[in-house]
Amino acid sequence: MMAGARGRRDEPDPGHFERFCHVAVPDLLTEVCHVSTELAARIGDDILVRAESYAMLDDKSRDVLIAPFAEEIARYEPAGSSLMLKGAVAVVVRSSLLEEAHSHGPVEAGGIQGITTLAAAPLSHFLAARRRNPVTVEHNLFADLADAWPRAWACLGAVAQAYGAGGGRWPYRFPPAQVPELPAAEVEAPAADTRDGVVILNGIDPRFDQETVQRMREAAEPGDAVWLTASLSRISRHLGKLLHAVEYLLAHDVPILTANYLLRPREVWVRRGELATVDHEDPLAAWRASRGLYGVHRAVAAEAVKRIEAKEKAAKGQKPHRPGHEKDLPETRRSAGQGYEELGRSFSAVRFYAISPARFPTRATNGLSERQPRSTMSYRFSEGLYSPGPQEVPRPLALCYLHKGLSGLMRPF
Repeated sequence: MMAGARGRRDEPDPGHFERFCHVAVPDLLTEVCHVSTELAARIGDDILVRAESYAMLDDKSRDVLIAPFAEEIARYEPAGSSLMLKGAVAVVVRSSLLEEAHSHGPVEAGGIQGITTLAAAPLSHFLAARRRNPVTVEHNLFADLADAWPRAWACLGAVAQAYGAGGGRWPYRFPPAQVPELPAAEVEAPAADTRDGVVILNGIDPRFDQETVQRMREAAEPGDAVWLTASLSRISRHLGKLLHAVEYLLAHDVPILTANYLLRPREVWVRRGELATVDHEDPLAAWRASRGLYGVHRAVAAEAVKRIEAKEKAAKGQKPHRPGHEKDLPETRRSAGQGYEELGRSFSAVRFYAISPARFPTRATNGLSERQPRSTMSYRFSEGLYSPGPQEVPRPLALCYLHKGLSGLMRPF
């Protein structure tokens, strides 16, 4: 009898996460972060719906969804959690309607940190329980992404494989697919006061703004270009929108350079060793750190730094400003379909399109602390799912949990 009881205690309990979504999240948002009761309830419901959809996916599909956030989630708390669990939190919790309460207020970075930290343990129970006893959902939020955006899906799958192998170059193939249309510009958002040409949108808004669409159109024009962004989440945290943008750029042979990735139409490059910290205020910091960059990846990053620094100096009047530099960086050219294979060739004809670090509110940085060295992470995204130890919960939220009798949610499976 005692052995049977112990066995039941060792079983994952999906109820922990359901209580987290229906009780803990709404209470924390309303009482600590002062979110409206209606929005707080919607956020909890949305997180649970996302978790049910995510739980239905196989490991490879989960790897693809985690890949856009892998540059950032190493910093997620609890520090001892696996990369797979941190990635699940990024997809299920951080990219939920919680972003709406964050981008428009009143949830600050500390609130984001507290909720994503507290989510890890109950989410580990939920995913473990659904793996053992799958539950079918009528509409999976992520089920159609692979078919809708095959290039982007294959590309991010290659990123996951390259990361798991320690970084470097990883070739990939994708099924025959039509060239996607340019997204419709549905939003004419006001420019930010502090930076020219910056549009601030909700990070999960599925719509494209006019500024981004115009730059995508220009990048796809003959002459080739490189799309610069500190991380893929700066394009969007909405996975459908993100994959659409990546699909369009890759279909037009436009490489995408982030702090640690170089995505190209048939190959990806991932920084070897520990990833550089993503700095949304100063994206150049990661590209200046050449450690772990090799070959084409190193050359493109170095050229991006050179061009941006030259543009900044010109803007400050240190050098003559050439016409045409207001919207994008100077241009480079490469042979169609070949890329920068000849590292000594001139970059004088390639256009570099930079997405400003302020495109989304700068406080949307997760509010998370120390980087976890990559050597301590799982070899593959999909290994080591469950958090091994107690959660380090911010004191005010931990006290709130204890007061409400929800301390059991803080124990991982």
